[in-house]
Amino acid sequence: MKKYLLLICTISICAFSFSQMTSKNGHSILPEEGDWAIQMNGLPLINLALNAADIMSNSGAEGEHPSYVTGFSNVIVGKYFNSSDFATRYKIAFNSSSTTTREFDDDPTTAEENDEVLIYRMTEGWWDLKFGYGHEYRRGHNRLQGFYGYEGMIGLSRGDDDERNQSWSYKFEYDEMVDDISGSSFNDKIKQGLGISLEARAFVGVEYFAAPKISIGAEFGWGLELIMTGRGYTESTTVLEDNVDTDKDPLSYSSERSAKFAVDNMSGAVTATFHF
Repeated sequence: MKKYLLLICTISICAFSFSQMTSKNGHSILPEEGDWAIQMNGLPLINLALNAADIMSNSGAEGEHPSYVTGFSNVIVGKYFNSSDFATRYKIAFNSSSTTTREFDDDPTTAEENDEVLIYRMTEGWWDLKFGYGHEYRRGHNRLQGFYGYEGMIGLSRGDDDERNQSWSYKFEYDEMVDDISGSSFNDKIKQGLGISLEARAFVGVEYFAAPKISIGAEFGWGLELIMTGRGYTESTTVLEDNVDTDKDPLSYSSERSAKFAVDNMSGAVTATFHF
């Protein structure tokens, strides 16, 4: 707590001591019309400042700081300043995960044992994609500025960490991989349903320009989110005595639709923004 008070006092002193809107070299401190900005999580900078205050400990990394915007930790945030007090906000995110497992066993086409050949590869993963657009309005003429606005996002996804897409690639024919070919079944694919999300969000916050075109801020928001998820499907192959049968069945016999409205980051999102 003492370190937080020290950091807040330092920022306050700087606010009174360096209230001019241009640097010693004559560069503007505040964003101007035509500027671009990139916004990131500001916690690493706060950790650096806290650790600098006590270099013999790792107090910054272990401190409890407010989180970044819930659900947006992996989103790139950009701004374009149409004027000094109005900016267009853009957000984009693409997250994915993929894991491949290789299964080895005896060669099913020979009588040899312990030859350990590749039987199949199984790949599982998920992905999500988001785009966002919004308007940001600003007030204030000194280093400390307030802002507010609104934004919308649309997202597409298929699967997640708990429910992944899966596919199998076999190195042998189906009937070669079974000893008793009557009724033997193999998984081919599990495809999760396509998810679509629509989000609308209002936000308000403050920024302090500690250096020319570099600011530390906090943002709070309220959001409405609609989520729709399809059923998905499974594919499998069954080897019978006289043929090979491929089936495609629904992964679930119900689709999902949900809506929620909530304060998305009551503890505040600590941000660092760089303008150029």
